[in-house]
Order: sequence, then C-alpha cells, then structure tokens
Amino acid sequence: MSTDNSGTDAPDDLEVLLLHLADHGYADHVGSWMSPDVTNLPITGKELLGALPEGALGDAAAETGLSAQEYADSLAEELPALVDGLSPQGELPVEEDDADVLWAFAGEPAGA
Repeated sequence: MSTDNSGTDAPDDLEVLLLHLADHGYADHVGSWMSPDVTNLPITGKELLGALPEGALGDAAAETGLSAQEYADSLAEELPALVDGLSPQGELPVEEDDADVLWAFAGEPAGA
C-alpha cells in the first residue's frame, strides 16, 4: 500500500480514520467499537463513504480491484470487529501498524 496521500484526503491509519468518523457523526459507533462493555454498533459502506472526504477510499479500492462502494462495504463489515479486537481495554495499541491492519481485512499486505 502506498502511504503517499498527495492529492487525496484519505486517512492513512486506523486512528485517523476513527477520529474522522467520530468527528463526522459516528462518535457513538466508534465508541461502541472501542468499549469492552458495549455491543458494537454497525456502520454501512454508504455511511462510511458519506463520512469520509470524496475519493478517500478510491486508491485503496483500486489497489484491491474493488469499486469504492464495494471497498466501503467490506470495510464497514470488518471495521467494528477489527477495532473491537484491537482495543480490548478501550485503547488502540500504540505499537500497532495501523496501515497493515486496515489492509489485512482485504487480504492485501501494506506495501503490496
């Protein structure tokens, strides 16, 4: 995965993605994913696309051979459980390579 986001406003790591979602109307969702005591709230691909800057998922989608909508749908399906699994104590691990984690659900290693 290329980490060069020149020309786009795409989030390049999990923390930035989560902060962006929280700042754009999905704080309850992000909070539920991070909390060990709350059931994960679902999010849809359409909601992700609406919350992110236009074209934010375009490059990542292209690298996986999916349309932006298909990629967003896959990300929406995996994101709650992914964040929940990474934050058992309510915090993301500092040492986690977030780019690798975001790509893991798509079966593509970062840098591929």
